[in-house]
Amino acid sequence: MSRELFNVDAEHGLLGAMFVDPTLIDEVRSTVEIADFHEIENAALYRAILDCHEAGDPVDVIMVSEHHQYLPDGSSMLAYAATIQSGAQGTSSWKTYARVIRERAVLRKVVETANTISQSANDDLPVAEIIARGQQAMADLRDLDDGEPDYHKVGDILPQVIDTIDSKFSGTAPKGLSTGIPDLDKLIRGLRPGNMVVVAGLPASGKTILGVQIAQYATTQLGGAGLVFSLEMTKEELVTRNIASLGAVDLTRLDEGHSLKDEDWPRITSAVSVLHKARLYVCDQAGMTVARIRSIARQCQRHEGLDVIVVDYITLIAGEGGQNRTLEVGKISTALKNLAKELKVPVIVLAQLNRGPTNRPDKRPRPSDIRDSGQIEQDADVVILVHVDKDTDEGANGVTELIVGKCRHGKPGTCLVQAQGQFVRFVPFGGKPPSDEEVAMGRAVKFTGRNHRGAADDE
Repeated sequence: MSRELFNVDAEHGLLGAMFVDPTLIDEVRSTVEIADFHEIENAALYRAILDCHEAGDPVDVIMVSEHHQYLPDGSSMLAYAATIQSGAQGTSSWKTYARVIRERAVLRKVVETANTISQSANDDLPVAEIIARGQQAMADLRDLDDGEPDYHKVGDILPQVIDTIDSKFSGTAPKGLSTGIPDLDKLIRGLRPGNMVVVAGLPASGKTILGVQIAQYATTQLGGAGLVFSLEMTKEELVTRNIASLGAVDLTRLDEGHSLKDEDWPRITSAVSVLHKARLYVCDQAGMTVARIRSIARQCQRHEGLDVIVVDYITLIAGEGGQNRTLEVGKISTALKNLAKELKVPVIVLAQLNRGPTNRPDKRPRPSDIRDSGQIEQDADVVILVHVDKDTDEGANGVTELIVGKCRHGKPGTCLVQAQGQFVRFVPFGGKPPSDEEVAMGRAVKFTGRNHRGAADDE
């Protein structure tokens, strides 16, 4: 490796400065990481200094070697630390040493990234995936702009917070993006920028219908822009469902074609007109990775604007391979959460539930029932569980419960919607929810008694 990618003198100078003035250690630690050191002996000594300082011991050659007696090659830490201390040049240049070490570490990361991209080019991967991985790798490089701190004084943030509170009080504050379902909006208070919203359910429960319907509402009724990653259905199937939903045209007749009726055509025409004007975008590429999803989403936001993203669904996102699938899905989940924060839009992530709810008396799911990784529940700002019990008359007739099992900016609760399967959409529940007394007396299905009730009522 070229010496331009590291500076041993700077590493020695910084370590020596900490021996001369241990009060520098906290500030150095906030700037330089152990991995930033190129020489393994210097990284080991830096770790020993930090451990000694954290333990509250005096940072000198003797105590540092007490915490770590040997270097990685087995030689004496005491002898090496003494050599560094004896060669110390004072503390006046420590910031320069730290900056040089940090810059060289990032340069090595750039070279490593370039080599990784070069190696990917030799692998049997699509060009778009190679580019996406390169973009992701470059985005992960540390920001070297020292002009803007990574922390903020509370007093500097207060004016903005007070302005937000005042605008909410006066009714002028922008509200979260509406889902198009009023009862659900009351529970989650709209979809907020930067939030990851998980919509989970058993197969055929309607989770895809709900996720796509939210994007459809945002783009056709609110004038926003939405991007749907359809990893299960083709783009043609998805658009056909949009026509059925918006035009109230039976999906079966749309699929068959020959069974369409005369009254269907004006509805189809109307739906097509609305969809043609909508800023609704679809990606149905196979084998999508989270890096590729990020690349496409950034591209769409740059060229078209973006107000909401839907990913259908998380388990179908390809991992990098070579590790436990649960860990892979966990990393994918965290990456999607980071994508929401980066693009400042709500990201709706569809997920499947395990079969745990089917073994319970009331069959109602919980956030912990989300399949493949508990990290999905941890990363989510909002968890909406789509529940329909088809063994009941209500469930057989499409009455569906949306259970808000987690909401960082609200409290858990539930609401009812009516599934119109032939039109692949949900509409507000038109019936009258039973009273608590009716539920207690067994005169109504249990779940229908939880309309707009809090979590305490469900225990």
